[in-house]
Amino acid sequence: MTINEALALQTAVKSRVNELRKFQVEVATRKIERYGIGENMREEITEPKYDIKEVDKKIVELETFLFRADAAVKHANATTSISLNADVEKLLSPLI
Repeated sequence: MTINEALALQTAVKSRVNELRKFQVEVATRKIERYGIGENMREEITEPKYDIKEVDKKIVELETFLFRADAAVKHANATTSISLNADVEKLLSPLI
């Protein structure tokens, strides 16, 4: 995988992690309201739609990938040198 591919994949995975975090909070449960007669006129039941442990496991898996990809990109940048001829003093010298 190239560095550009890894960076693009990181962006997509970060988006997916954000989606799963929202999902984990908002739609991981289903609420059912039942209406009856007598003392229990209204009853609300909350059922899990997804195993929260599985959602958390997926988030951790994605975050682990993001860490490893970021470390690999930084390692590649730290060890890659480029050939560039430039006179820094001349380039950064004042106009006068």
